[in-house]
Amino acid sequence: MGKHRTINLNTTTLRHNKLLGKNYGDFYFRSDGIKIAGKEEDMRECKKCHKILPTTAFTTNTLKGNGAYSLKNKCRECNARLGLERKRSKENAPPKPNRCNCCHKKCKVQGDHIHGSFIFRGWLCNDCNVGVGNLGDTLEGVLQGAAYLEKDKSKIIKILEGIK
Repeated sequence: MGKHRTINLNTTTLRHNKLLGKNYGDFYFRSDGIKIAGKEEDMRECKKCHKILPTTAFTTNTLKGNGAYSLKNKCRECNARLGLERKRSKENAPPKPNRCNCCHKKCKVQGDHIHGSFIFRGWLCNDCNVGVGNLGDTLEGVLQGAAYLEKDKSKIIKILEGIK
């Protein structure tokens, strides 16, 4: 068997990473010693509040192959607010079922709430929660998706009448 060579990605040069086909760009170290992808003086836009903030206003997200963490797309303030919304909405939630309130499949479920409030909506599987969220968390978005999938609008009306 051949010997495996271990490369310390914290100390290896960017040039060496490029030779391996791994161009991770710049990084810096926070005061707590955590390696962050990007430049310390970079500014980013929060995807929630749309403020332009320094990278220090964002928390770490996932660990990259070079040992540096990427940053979340929401600032710390928005992230904390969302966490509080989730926590408070679950205080008013009914007991957790073993089926999704949307697709009715027997699976692991997570709480869904109306964003910007503490109003609990229901227990959804990850697929339904992400799907509804990607459609804008609105009835209009979901119906636009339904209209796209089913060109015959009368079928959508029949399905909606059957749900009542």
